[in-house]
Amino acid sequence: MKTIIQQFADYFCGMTYEDLPEEVVRQSKMLTIDLIGVSIAGIKMDFPRMMIDYLGGLEGVSQATMFGAPHKVPAIHAALANGVSAHALDMDDGFRFGGVHAGVAVIPAALAFCESRNLDGKDFLLAITMGYEIINRISKAMNPSHLNRGFHTTGTIGVLGAAAACGVLAGLNSEQMASALGIAALQGAGLLEILNDGAMVKPVHPGKAAMAGILSVELALRGAKGPMTALEGEKGLFKAMADSVSTEHLFDGLGSDFYIMGQYIKFHAACRHIHPTIDGVLSVMREHRLAFQDLDTVDVTTYPVAVSFCGTSTLPDTAEGAKFSLAFSVAMAAYFGDAGEHRYSQDVVTNEAIRTLAHRVTARTDARWEQAYPRERGAAITIRSKKGESFFVEVPLPKGEPEHPATDEDFILKFQQNTAGQSPVDIEALLVMIRSLEQHTIKDLAQAIVRCTQ
Repeated sequence: MKTIIQQFADYFCGMTYEDLPEEVVRQSKMLTIDLIGVSIAGIKMDFPRMMIDYLGGLEGVSQATMFGAPHKVPAIHAALANGVSAHALDMDDGFRFGGVHAGVAVIPAALAFCESRNLDGKDFLLAITMGYEIINRISKAMNPSHLNRGFHTTGTIGVLGAAAACGVLAGLNSEQMASALGIAALQGAGLLEILNDGAMVKPVHPGKAAMAGILSVELALRGAKGPMTALEGEKGLFKAMADSVSTEHLFDGLGSDFYIMGQYIKFHAACRHIHPTIDGVLSVMREHRLAFQDLDTVDVTTYPVAVSFCGTSTLPDTAEGAKFSLAFSVAMAAYFGDAGEHRYSQDVVTNEAIRTLAHRVTARTDARWEQAYPRERGAAITIRSKKGESFFVEVPLPKGEPEHPATDEDFILKFQQNTAGQSPVDIEALLVMIRSLEQHTIKDLAQAIVRCTQ
């Protein structure tokens, strides 16, 4: 009986670009657009600049593009820095059934590895599709237990997707691929204590996952043997990092049901668990023509993970912490009419009007949402006005989920907003290139990105 990673390895090594349905190729392109857009915006933030400054000062072979840097760096350094930049806004794509952000680990790793080996767009699109596959399937099997134990799935499981993608790009055989996945599983890490303190450095989790994915493949290529039972073994990842894991449907539809199609994209620069509440509050304000000063209280019922992640009554004192405060983010969205990245600044965090309303935003869970999770990750919101009026709205899923999908136009608009301030000509050229990526090399793509980050 083959182990889980051996079964995934056999599948990855048997897939070709021609096996991908047209809609899967299109989705992989749109998610690449989204990830590069949030990365270009992310390199302006403090923690990515720290990482870029440090890695840019190291010597090493010139292999791959580090967004926001003037010269190329080793591929593992590019993957690390670009993974950090891509997660800094907290607007990267995700998968609600796994509580995970696959793209931010997979795409930076695949971009760096492709560029270092002069591979093309078809190679890249196949590779990232395979990376999403293992991340989403494994994370779905492990959660919510894994999250409840305090692990950040993007860091712990993201490394498997980064290794899978780079293993496909390297042309590993099944034995080498299984070793790479086993080596990757040993390196997955990410503690959710950063939600209580140190939120600035949360992006190090996907950055390290992307970097470790490349490292795992390079070691497997050189003959390193990873443990075949790294997931389900007695001392493997499952037993170490979860109290319960459901693997009975792990391989259902493998090869026909591509999990990359289940991704959501984000339209608010906050933790995804806050999005249904923001959507609901803004819709009520629009429909009933309520102004910020009209609001008295906002009462939210939602699912347990949202409350445990973001429901604290203690208000944040940093912009990074504000992204994980339901109360503050909802009050801020009501104040400005949106929760875009440019809203999360230190000046806004200390805004007394926003903080006053935030103190009157409450969040709790109930049986309805607990039973619906993760099929529904929504919220019920009751808004009371200062005139004594009461308004109620229920949002089962926020915008951007497959059941409430983003259109191509939504993807493009978000990309344009995240790249505002760059040359419109260069931005449009980058968009055109990604949408026809099968006709280009990744070196072409990297050069286009550099033109948009100077």
